[in-house]
Amino acid sequence: MRNSVPRKVIYDTDPGVDDAMALYYALAHPEIELLGVTTTFGNVT
Repeated sequence: MRNSVPRKVIYDTDPGVDDAMALYYALAHPEIELLGVTTTFGNVT
C-alpha cells in the first residue's frame, strides 16, 4: 500500500452482481475516497 492521497471517485453503475462486488471493493480500499454512487436501470454493457 502506498502512502498517498486517496483518489476521489464517483461510481456510476448498473445493478449487476459484479458491480456490487466492485462497489464493496471501492468502499474498503484505503486509496479510494468514494464521493458518490449513481445507478442506471437494467444491465448495461
